[in-house]
Amino acid sequence: MSFLTRLPAPIHGEVTPQALGRCHRWFSLVGALIGLGLALVYWGFEQMFPAPVAVFVTLGISLWLTGALHEDGLADCMDGLGGGTDVAQRLAIMKDSRVGSYGVLALIVSLLGRWLLLSTLAQQDTGLVMMALITSHSLSRGLAAFMMGILPYLRCDRDSKVHALTGHHRPSDRGWLTGVGVLVTVLVAGMSSGVILLVVTALCGLILYRWLKQQLGGVTGDALGAVQQMTELLLYLTLAALHA
Repeated sequence: MSFLTRLPAPIHGEVTPQALGRCHRWFSLVGALIGLGLALVYWGFEQMFPAPVAVFVTLGISLWLTGALHEDGLADCMDGLGGGTDVAQRLAIMKDSRVGSYGVLALIVSLLGRWLLLSTLAQQDTGLVMMALITSHSLSRGLAAFMMGILPYLRCDRDSKVHALTGHHRPSDRGWLTGVGVLVTVLVAGMSSGVILLVVTALCGLILYRWLKQQLGGVTGDALGAVQQMTELLLYLTLAALHA
């Protein structure tokens, strides 16, 4: 919770690299809790404002709640992949704190796309928006965490928290991560819609796995942020198509 949000989480004693490396198993659950909180925010504001305004406020609060962690990763990743001609150059650009045109455009597409798709769902039913927030935040973070265990981490900075997260993965951790994501999705979205969302997430993961392996040969924290953003947006798009 403390890694993925700004919310205070009591931690007693020293956090070892082994413990930090295994906390990724909770990403699906924490994502569901983030989505639940945002769903309640949306429901509250939707009582007072038109749905597009409520969606706008909810997105703004989500940026504060997560510290724009994944949006920052998306922008850096798109700058690197768009502006670099080889792996070394792409990684160097991603490390640069400045944001280029590829990053800005990616953020515009992500934020505008999420607002548009959630507003479209809101025209159908308030519950659809709440369901979309919970399932998409859970599955997208779960997929990003899953990527940590199947692709090598490319940075050499051993003090990086993301570097620690990519180690000490066990099959049981990935099983727990997947199981929680599946359970949350089926319970919240129902069997038929839930299965479709799970299939779309799996296909998205396969495509992004091959893409990142080809472009970078592994992952960085920025690439994982991009995975989360792309998956969340794609799941909203899927739900909008299902309920058109």
